[in-house]
Amino acid sequence: MKGFTKEQLIEDIKKLGIEQGSLLHLKISLKSIGWIDGGASTLVDAFLDVVGPGGTIVGDGIVDTYPLPLSETNAKKISNEKSPANTGAVVNAMIQHPGMVRSQHPVRKFVAIGKLAHNIIDNHTYKSYADAVLEDLAARGALNISVGKNVNWGTTIHVAQKNAGLIKKPEKKGINFIDENGNIQLCKVNWQGGCTRGYKKFHPFYQNAGIVTEGKIGNAICHVTPMDQTLKIDTEIMKENPDFFFCDDPTCKDCRLHWAHSKGSWLSVKWHSAIKILKDKLH
Repeated sequence: MKGFTKEQLIEDIKKLGIEQGSLLHLKISLKSIGWIDGGASTLVDAFLDVVGPGGTIVGDGIVDTYPLPLSETNAKKISNEKSPANTGAVVNAMIQHPGMVRSQHPVRKFVAIGKLAHNIIDNHTYKSYADAVLEDLAARGALNISVGKNVNWGTTIHVAQKNAGLIKKPEKKGINFIDENGNIQLCKVNWQGGCTRGYKKFHPFYQNAGIVTEGKIGNAICHVTPMDQTLKIDTEIMKENPDFFFCDDPTCKDCRLHWAHSKGSWLSVKWHSAIKILKDKLH
């Protein structure tokens, strides 16, 4: 099957306004692009060619966590530099790249390649704020590249949740890792996250601010946004309306129950879930 070549991908990336020396945060649905000669690694190489030796690309190399207390099987799963990410083929191709740098945070294991990789990643450990890398990228004026129709354009919402003082009840999940002294420790989930279905509500605000560049890579729609500006918009919105990012699904436990300011109840979620099951059966 004939696929997109690296040269074609480079041309598409340049049309998005990406230049030598750019600092990029990538969120990519590989399948939305179409068949690529050489797969995900070809796309990674295309981005690196465009940003050049003075540029840097960063991906969210997040790993799976498991219910607490850890079962005997899950306790043997140790988070490390080569742990596969649950965030797609492109990030996993970045992890296999010889020039990659992976953060030492046991779960939010960002991966970076390029000039600023060590500056951005090296101090991100189990003691760090989980999304500190995103906060740093925004401060450095990074661009977020979202590739795929259903991929969120803004990736600063978790940082904005922190800036707005919003508190999420911690999930009872975690993973083991080896600390700097060679001891096995448990990293518990203790950060914002969860349901992302309401995040598209922010998109019109980015558009109205005139900060969105739209284009295509292969067959996929792409959106480029400056992370410092999306963070400013996200924070302002959430300080005024803390519920804004909640999805509209009345059966969503994450939005209705898991935040300190959630206004739902178990009874309401159960009721709407039962109605949903009944409707599904009738159809």
